[in-house]
Parts: sequence; structure tokens; C-alpha cells
Amino acid sequence: MAIFVQIIIFCASVAIVWFFAGMLIESVNRIAQRYCKTGFFTAFFILGALTSISEFSVALNSTLVSVPAVSVGNLTGASLVVMLFIVPLLAVAGKGIALNSAVSHRGLFAILAVIALPVLLASDGDVTRSEGLLSLLAYGAVAFALYRRRRAINSCDPEALSLSTAKPLMADFGRIILGAIAIFAAAHFLVEEAVFFAGVLEIPVSIVALLLLSIGTNIPEIVIAFRAVLSGRSDIAFGDYLGSAAMNTLIFAFLALLNGKFLLESRGFLVTAVVTVLGLGFLYVFARTKAALSRGEGAALLLFYAAFLVLQIVNVFLLSGR
Repeated sequence: MAIFVQIIIFCASVAIVWFFAGMLIESVNRIAQRYCKTGFFTAFFILGALTSISEFSVALNSTLVSVPAVSVGNLTGASLVVMLFIVPLLAVAGKGIALNSAVSHRGLFAILAVIALPVLLASDGDVTRSEGLLSLLAYGAVAFALYRRRRAINSCDPEALSLSTAKPLMADFGRIILGAIAIFAAAHFLVEEAVFFAGVLEIPVSIVALLLLSIGTNIPEIVIAFRAVLSGRSDIAFGDYLGSAAMNTLIFAFLALLNGKFLLESRGFLVTAVVTVLGLGFLYVFARTKAALSRGEGAALLLFYAAFLVLQIVNVFLLSGR
């Protein structure tokens, strides 16, 4: 009965994140449209940061309860979910993705390297403040390079502009604050449930976060994926996904700087590091050769994520002694 109650709490927390993340994203979009701020730069920094609020909330809550390993598992797993599950799924469902020209091939390589950095640093079984500082500098360098290259688009869709005018600005800001508070509260329960299930399964909490929590906190990105497919604009989501995955590296940096050195289960992160490097490497090759991600290429990347799940499930059984 206790396990059933914990499952209900976990599912309810995910549902809260789903609902309020959607409301938060819609409000931000209306504000962006009101000020005619669109394009890759805005999607990468603004929408990417806001869709990462769940990961930020988990990081803060895991620090407050002294289990930072939960957040590391969540952050590395979340980046993997975004780049090797949601993006390929969007390509398959949306008949391919035209990759945005606002970022150069060199810039894309740098962004993907920054995304892969946390799992590479965690693969040795610990996290230190120096690794946090390195992650912070890496994200800062990429952010500065993108800022210099930004291409703001100053035209707005009249229909979208009329919609933003119909919604008072203060009301949208109120929704953003309400959404942020609700997601933060739900993240507290998600962290607690991750610790609970780790104890039941007798495996490290970082592995539970890597496999389970990372999907729950990527609900906002999944919402965007579905909406992009339904609207026939799968290309507009790519900037957000890169921004969201890169933001995980920034959160990892602050997590390490705040908590100092702490230990992890290295076996799970070593497998994740290998899959991440190979998967992101193929994604870069696909983007460089065709400036697009086709259905077939998306399906190939989904196989990487499927392989990751199989390997980690086997790892869970080995760690639990079953």
C-alpha cells in the first residue's frame, strides 16, 4: 500500500509539472510575441531556460536535502532524453527537422560539447567544485559566442500579436510566477520519491534519477514537441532543445559549486557517457551533412536511446543483486 501511495504522489507531481509548465510556456510565448522577440537566440536562452525550471527545482531541492547525486542523475539523463529521444522523436513524427541556420556548424559542435560535459565529468564517480567551475566557463563561452552571433527577428505575426494584446501583460507575469512556484513544489516531491524508490530497489538514487526522474522533468520539452508537430513547425523547437540541454550544464555547474565534492555510482554514468558521446556525435554529423534531421536519422538516434535504456536496466538489476 505504501508503494502505491508513493507512485500516486510521483504521478501527481509529474502531472503538476505538465500542467503548469504548459501554462508557463504559453505565457512566455505571448510576452515574446508582444515584444516581437523570436528566433533561435530567444528560443535558446529564454525558452531553453524556462523549460529547464524543473531541473533547476530538482537541483535546489536535492541540495536542500543533501542528496545532490539525485540532481546529477536527473541533469545528465535529462540532456540525453532531450537530444536522443525528444529531438529524434520530433524528426520521426514531424517528417524531419530543418536545423536552424542561426547557429554555425562550429557553434553546434561547441553546444553539443557543452551538453556532453556533465556526464563526462561524472563518469569517474565524483563531482568537484573545479568541475563545476569548468562547466560554468564552458557554458559562458558558448553563451557569449551565441550572443555575438544573435539574429533577432523584429517582425511579428499579426494574429499572434493580437493574441498577446488580448492577454494583459501582468496576467502573464502572474501565471509565470504561479507556474514557477508550483513546479518548484512538485520538484520537492519528485526528489523525495526518487530517494524512496532507490531505497526500495536498493540502487543508488542517481540511477533512479537518471532513468525515471529525467523523463518527468522533461515534460515541458515533450509538450513543445507535441505542439510543434501539431502546428507543422517542428523546426522552431530545435533552438529550445539545444538551450534546454545546455542549461542543464549550467545547473550542473552551480550544483557542484554549492555542494562541493560528492560521490556517484560511476558504472551508470560511464555507460551514459559512452551513449551520449556517440549519439551526439551522430547528431552533429547528420546536422553538418544535410542541415536537417530526416526521419531515418531520427530513428537511428532513437536506437541509441533504446540501447541506453537496455544497458541501464541491466545495470539496475546488477546493482540490486537480482
